[in-house]
Amino acid sequence: MGCCPSAAVSGDSLAPDAIFYVRDDHASTFQQVRLARDLHKAAGGTLWLEFIYEDVLEEVRKAFASSSTEDDDEALAAVLRSIEHNGWSVEFNESLVNLLSVARKYRMNFHALDDPEWSKDAFIAKYGSTLGGMRYLANRASHLDDHEGATSRWCDKIVQTRSQQPGPIVVLGGAEHGPALIEFMKARINVEVRFMYADFRQER
Repeated sequence: MGCCPSAAVSGDSLAPDAIFYVRDDHASTFQQVRLARDLHKAAGGTLWLEFIYEDVLEEVRKAFASSSTEDDDEALAAVLRSIEHNGWSVEFNESLVNLLSVARKYRMNFHALDDPEWSKDAFIAKYGSTLGGMRYLANRASHLDDHEGATSRWCDKIVQTRSQQPGPIVVLGGAEHGPALIEFMKARINVEVRFMYADFRQER
């Protein structure tokens, strides 16, 4: 894969047809915090998140549409419970869920990159603990645009939804998925996806 474009996000808003990828190393809340700071620039657009599933997000949408803030708290707590065994820290997961509230503030749609039928639990249920775990990791790491590997499936979703929900798109996912996603989107629909930030790790 060739070199991938990146851009420090400046100005008050992103172009309506822009697609940006935010590389997350999953080791800290660094990317989520600065994305929360900059998400207003994608107001009215769409936010895509890793690890969370669409059925849980649908409950959040319903809660946000109601007049009760208590519903909001319950729905967001349910999202947090749904990802508590994803292997990352409580702080990481809380920061991820917080982005839903930020997206709401800026009238953004939000969607899940992942599906339960491609989860680690699903692979283990189908192939057993050892083989299932290995196949799951291979699927996550796949750089084939075959509509089965994780990054390829993410592209399927983004392309399908893009025509239905106009506005800038921001995708927050693992750093290793970024180069492949950029390559796949260019090949499929001739769209330039750019990294939202030139770096993705906080300097220590």
